[in-house]
Amino acid sequence: MSRDEPVIRRAYGIEDGEALTRDMAVTAARAASDMFGKDVLILDLREAVSYTDYFVIASGETERQTRRIAEEVIEKMLEAGYRPRSRRLDEGTAWISLDYIDVVVHVFTDEARDYYRLESLWRGAPQESWEG
Repeated sequence: MSRDEPVIRRAYGIEDGEALTRDMAVTAARAASDMFGKDVLILDLREAVSYTDYFVIASGETERQTRRIAEEVIEKMLEAGYRPRSRRLDEGTAWISLDYIDVVVHVFTDEARDYYRLESLWRGAPQESWEG
């Protein structure tokens, strides 16, 4: 299989992997937006890296809100049949990450998002603002 095929298709032999990974990203973005995540963004990294297809980035005003956004993403992804490979939901953290292999969800406090600026790091990748 070539690099052009989504990571999940290569890993699991799923026929319509591209549609599946896009659905995963949209499901995560919608969940973050529904829980009042701010500036929700989908970054298409398929042409940029080999370890994932999409980043979903969202932010909340407080660490408590970012945790609630991440919990909503986990819940909605599980309802859709997607289980995280790993998740970092430590108390008191300004950056929460959820790894679904093909989609990595990042939920930041506003301050942490300004500091790490993932959008700037991947500014060459196609970006889609998500407004539920």
